[in-house]
Amino acid sequence: MTTRRLLRWAPMVLVVVLAAGCSASKGDTEAHGQDAPEIASLTTPPPGKSSTKATPKDPDAGRPRERIDMTEADRKRMYAPYLQCLKDNGIDALAQRKEAGVLGSGPTTDPKKAKEAGKVCEPKLPLPAWEIDANNPDALDFGRKVVQCLKDKGVKYVELSTDTSSGIVGPALGGKNNDMQSITKGMDLMPECEREVAGK
Repeated sequence: MTTRRLLRWAPMVLVVVLAAGCSASKGDTEAHGQDAPEIASLTTPPPGKSSTKATPKDPDAGRPRERIDMTEADRKRMYAPYLQCLKDNGIDALAQRKEAGVLGSGPTTDPKKAKEAGKVCEPKLPLPAWEIDANNPDALDFGRKVVQCLKDKGVKYVELSTDTSSGIVGPALGGKNNDMQSITKGMDLMPECEREVAGK
């Protein structure tokens, strides 16, 4: 619970505690033959226990998270610590690869080293924008609207991908024949459509 929320609920907690301390049982009243005196008391919790709830953990575990409205410059700055961590662990992700798009084909990369570096650097890897995060129950609905937006803008082969193994929910471009025009146009229009849908 944040400090602001603790302060917000503190008066209510205090009222409940005082009300419990001031109440007298029927047996107390009959034993004294009159109204029992009202004495306020506060109970101290046993050692090792707290009277307030623990602060909830950060659901993102401290990792940075992308935003739909980020610019490329924003994204580069956000990814810089992650890329530097990879480089410090023997993986230069920006180095020119011997074979484009093939993991382990870079001059400083091999699959085992890449896996180890990925594990070490994962806390610095930015999470996807919440709108497209597979953990978001509304991500599928957001993705459908983005797909419709792309179709409305002339992207011919686009559908919502059902593969969430990457942790992202989003459109699949190109169809079964990998239509390059749809892929290129879709990639160009994707940020615009995501912003439009997010803004509605």
